[in-house]
Amino acid sequence: MKDYTEMELKDFKESVTLCLLCAACFYRGPIIPHNWRELPPHEWSSPLRKCPSFEYYRFRSYTAPGRLTLATLVFQDDFPITDDLIKIIYTCTGCGMCNEICPTYLPLYAIQAMREEVVGSGNALPKPLPEIVGNIEQFHNIFRRNIRARVLEGLPAKGEDVYFSGCYASYRVPNVAKATVEVLKTAGINIAHLGDEERCCGFVPRYAGNRSLLKELAVHNVEAMKKAGAKRVILSCAHGYSIWKNDYPKIVGDLPFKVIHIAELFAKLIDEDKIKFAKDIKQKITYHDPCFLGRHLKVYDEPRKVLRSIPGTEIMEMERYGKWAYCCGAGAKITLNCYPNFAGAIAKERLFEAREVADTVVTSCPVCFDHMKNIAKKEKIELQIYDLPLLVAEAMDIQL
Repeated sequence: MKDYTEMELKDFKESVTLCLLCAACFYRGPIIPHNWRELPPHEWSSPLRKCPSFEYYRFRSYTAPGRLTLATLVFQDDFPITDDLIKIIYTCTGCGMCNEICPTYLPLYAIQAMREEVVGSGNALPKPLPEIVGNIEQFHNIFRRNIRARVLEGLPAKGEDVYFSGCYASYRVPNVAKATVEVLKTAGINIAHLGDEERCCGFVPRYAGNRSLLKELAVHNVEAMKKAGAKRVILSCAHGYSIWKNDYPKIVGDLPFKVIHIAELFAKLIDEDKIKFAKDIKQKITYHDPCFLGRHLKVYDEPRKVLRSIPGTEIMEMERYGKWAYCCGAGAKITLNCYPNFAGAIAKERLFEAREVADTVVTSCPVCFDHMKNIAKKEKIELQIYDLPLLVAEAMDIQL
């Protein structure tokens, strides 16, 4: 069976030209029968509003079929790569909704291959993407920062359980790193951290189309984990988790350690009675599925299990949840940085959807958490917003 994630644009030539243009990936199509009778939700009946870039830009060019049509043109050596074309290519959020609906053609991977074609041909990327890539190459993180979260400085550099904190928890939302570490310590886990040997996971280069930088980072991080004696690598970031689980093994081969997301580990520790909650959280909570934890890795149940285990919580689902959850707009950190108005509008829609059913929204990714929190503050949307480790730490009465 073909590995679509490793294919180059030329390898997609047959599939992109055979797209049926059915519109199911961004509006209505075969996932709903052609007699227009609705299938029973939730497994089969996809939401009407599903493709973030189409909903914002309202042109078919910004859909998966539109981008696949452009991909057939990019095959031609004399086809101009204009700024407008770059915008269409890079406003795909990578949410994976189109792949969920269209497992035959998997359009997201063709779009990704088109980005790699753009990078390989030396075309200019949308700003500030070149600067972010430069930050990774020089400073080993996307933020051009030198000092990590203080909680990580005191951890041993070697151990069987190693926390890979990633760029966001290390530099942007350090309370997520602190909450993660303190919860794990309280649960009896001797947690370690690579310190300065940890480099960016390569998520932005991966979704920008820079496969060579991704490989460089993957090799370094895996080797660093081996030297640290890791038997289990723990991540709190959905972006980093998807890279470690989906991409690293294709680059370096089978990993000699287990890779686990904190939502999965928390659920396991609750089953083992190692996480004990000390206070009630009397809140009506809805859960936002991060695209790269949910659709990309099918982790849906574990974070909900953790939330239901917290005393006092009332868990409500948004209209779009699980496999049909709407993107927060951060878009692999690319749309967030390159097209902030677009990213903000999508987050605003998602937050309004959350507010309809709950007063608190919880997610399992510091990128989603930070983006939604910023937009809620900007738009004055009255919602409490948590990343999962923060709420778990609060319920355990851990002072951060």
